[in-house]
Amino acid sequence: MHACPHCGKPAITVLRKTFLGPGVPVDCQSCGKPVRVTYPAWMKAAFPGAAVMVGALLFDSELLMYAASLAGLGLMIGLHLLWVPLVKDR
Repeated sequence: MHACPHCGKPAITVLRKTFLGPGVPVDCQSCGKPVRVTYPAWMKAAFPGAAVMVGALLFDSELLMYAASLAGLGLMIGLHLLWVPLVKDR
């Protein structure tokens, strides 16, 4: 669980944060106040994985292309969970 910037208690699960983008805030499970991620932090975490996925298109082998695409997706998710902090929505 990730800590809420309002109350410091567990706010959302890892799975929920995996799918959390900057457009829609979610309510903290502990205090009910809205939390979100910022667009710049979200983009910084997504860019390396997206670059790997685009680079995967250069492979002639479909197996290597799919493997690199999955690695890029894993990188995007991992960096999102590690680098993108939850912030107060209001």
